[in-house]
Amino acid sequence: MTKAYKEASKQQVRNEALKFAILTLTKNRYRSTIARKTYVRDIKKYLQTQGTNYDKEISSLLLESEIDKWEAFYESIIKKKKASELRVAYLSGPNPENDIEILVNNGIMPENIWAFESDNKTYTNAVISALDSQFPFVKIYKGRIENYLKLLPFKFDIIYLDFCSTIASEKTISVIRDIFQFQKLDTLGILITNFSLPNKSNEENKDYRENLNLLSANYLYPKSFTEHYTGLGGGYRESAECHSIYQKEFLQIAKRNERTFYSQFITRILYDLPSVLIPYQRLASNESLINLFFKNFNKSSFDRDYQEDIMCFPNENSLVWGLSNFLIQKQSFDSLFTRFKTQLSIDSNAQKLFEKIELVCYFITEQLKDGLHSDKLEKINKSWKAFDKYVFCDVFLFHQLKDILIGQLTSPYFYNVDWTKRWTYKAKETEMFMDLITYDECRYIFDWMPTLDMFEEGVEDWNRQLSLRFAMDSITKQRRWYNEEFFNGTAVVDQGTKTFEAKELKKRKVVK
Repeated sequence: MTKAYKEASKQQVRNEALKFAILTLTKNRYRSTIARKTYVRDIKKYLQTQGTNYDKEISSLLLESEIDKWEAFYESIIKKKKASELRVAYLSGPNPENDIEILVNNGIMPENIWAFESDNKTYTNAVISALDSQFPFVKIYKGRIENYLKLLPFKFDIIYLDFCSTIASEKTISVIRDIFQFQKLDTLGILITNFSLPNKSNEENKDYRENLNLLSANYLYPKSFTEHYTGLGGGYRESAECHSIYQKEFLQIAKRNERTFYSQFITRILYDLPSVLIPYQRLASNESLINLFFKNFNKSSFDRDYQEDIMCFPNENSLVWGLSNFLIQKQSFDSLFTRFKTQLSIDSNAQKLFEKIELVCYFITEQLKDGLHSDKLEKINKSWKAFDKYVFCDVFLFHQLKDILIGQLTSPYFYNVDWTKRWTYKAKETEMFMDLITYDECRYIFDWMPTLDMFEEGVEDWNRQLSLRFAMDSITKQRRWYNEEFFNGTAVVDQGTKTFEAKELKKRKVVK
């Protein structure tokens, strides 16, 4: 184990990841948020110089004083940090000093480093190794990291989970789930994960590897966009449905490109879980939130057309469809799929997961039947005239107001595509997939607007509405190709506009 840990490829990837994470959260802090500090100002400048006459007229209503307020508000949330102020948590392993040395050499204080190890023997070895190193006072805790994260009264800037097991293993996704469920990553923070893909030359791994491939393919099939199918992904392509590729054919494509499909499956889970799956479950689990947004609402509220759409249009209902329409019924896959859904559920209940996601997906849709919104929300809905709110690139629809209100209270973490890095390398004969993702709670957007009871009046203010819409443009550009459940269609300027482009993932880097 120790030898594998010191392999050159792993050392290179670990060094690159930790150094990049520290620089992102310090030197590049104001550039690595979903909306950079100058985003609202930049949008107005673009519209004033490159927009239509109507663009220029409307954007001129946004006063410089309002932009100054937004930037000050942004700074109050995304406070500058030095490396010595960053707090790090990671899985120890037998040689914790390897990671600690990199962190300390890049400015992290040893006192701000927390290591966790659940295996008794490995924990003992880790303590001995740390005591023999130059870091005898580092904090190493015995037990599962998620148990401590629930108790500790603070957040971490960087969390590094070197699982060395697959993403579908027991208690891997659930650890990540709990990090975001209990909001243990800072408002701008980085999660680094490392998952394995079992060696296919070992006959004992054949069935499990096949099931991983089925899981990846079935989860990705209904997505509106995926990465490219070959060459370890990157970029984007329209859904299989748009290309008239049916599910069985898609599974065959995945089988021929299992490394690429596994690679993007990992990233999509890490994108979907904190930005959609957990916020949706928070809403559906909280009676106060349910009553705030809608009334008399349960599964019987679904209209027949919506039920039919779920079955007929997978790329328009990808989460619901993907959690219920998996192909290939064999016992070993069924058990893996159930474990997968159980870990995604904040209640560790696969059936509750599906029911909650389905309810909220319907609530957010424009298809929601009359009489199901709360009185306050319905009042806003009836008075909301989309084309009076100035179109820009996309129409400002009522469901986007719901997105803001839900996000304000359910605290999603949005991923930054530009500040995502991915590697693959071999540890002995096992291929490893490391993802580094920068997450942002975007409180400078959600908290820029008042609560539901005051929302109608607030959104009618031109200064506040324009600054909000310009900031929202940043979220839709990050999520355009990889996740459309929140802030779909909130672009102010075209997705091909320089510095405001829809962001694309780079293919995973191979380190040998």
